[in-house]
Amino acid sequence: MSNATLVFIAGCWIAWAAYWLLMAFATKRTVERGGFFGYRIVVVVIVGVLLAAGRLLHVSADTRLWQTSPALGIAADAIVVAGVAFTVWARVTLGRNWSAEVTFKQGHELIESGPYALARHPIYTGLIAMGLATAIAYGRAIGFALFFAGSCGLWWKALDEERLMRTHFPDAYAAYKARVRAIIPFVL
Repeated sequence: MSNATLVFIAGCWIAWAAYWLLMAFATKRTVERGGFFGYRIVVVVIVGVLLAAGRLLHVSADTRLWQTSPALGIAADAIVVAGVAFTVWARVTLGRNWSAEVTFKQGHELIESGPYALARHPIYTGLIAMGLATAIAYGRAIGFALFFAGSCGLWWKALDEERLMRTHFPDAYAAYKARVRAIIPFVL
């Protein structure tokens, strides 16, 4: 991976994290918490299993799968930017209902507009795109192991969120779920 791609992708992740941290202070009061450990445990277990499997197969974290060409680096940069944009659009649309954890907020609303009309979990959609593009640009086995583990953790967290939404919006959420895919618009 070229230094320019490395710096650009790292800058996108840092800018995203800074925005997320800043916006975390503008949320409604939490009235109910969902699962806290489940998705974290999933990530840790999967990373552990993949690292153990890698040792058995003599694949180290530094194993290079390919050399990233300039064209692949530019494509990865574009996908990371698209992922950042999609997550920010979703975060802005969600407004004060957002939380880093699985929670139900005071005066919580079921948001079905903007990116939420395309995917029920558009923040995860954007994060998965960012993670995949980063792993592709990095071109190492560890990048894909972390991408896979992170994606599984996000899926687990999405299931926790859906359980909470079904509890509080039983009819509306059932209709929304029937109409809109979870992560990949029109597919999954």
